Amino acid sequence: MDKDSQDVHQELAKLKAKIQEAREQISSMPGIDSSPAEQQQQLATLREQVRTKNQLLQKYKSLCMFDVPKAS
Repeated sequence: MDKDSQDVHQELAKLKAKIQEAREQISSMPGIDSSPAEQQQQLATLREQVRTKNQLLQKYKSLCMFDVPKAS
């Protein structure tokens, strides 16, 4: 394959466009501007919130103040 052929230049242009698109997607990802330590802290906070909410759900379910339909 000739390195100066039009096909090579077209394929290179496509590859460059895909790389640029990937860079843009990465830079727009949420949390990309946070350090790994900040992300770990946020993850720990969110897990604690989920744990608390699950405990509250279990508490309210045990109060039997409303009927929860049983899954068949």
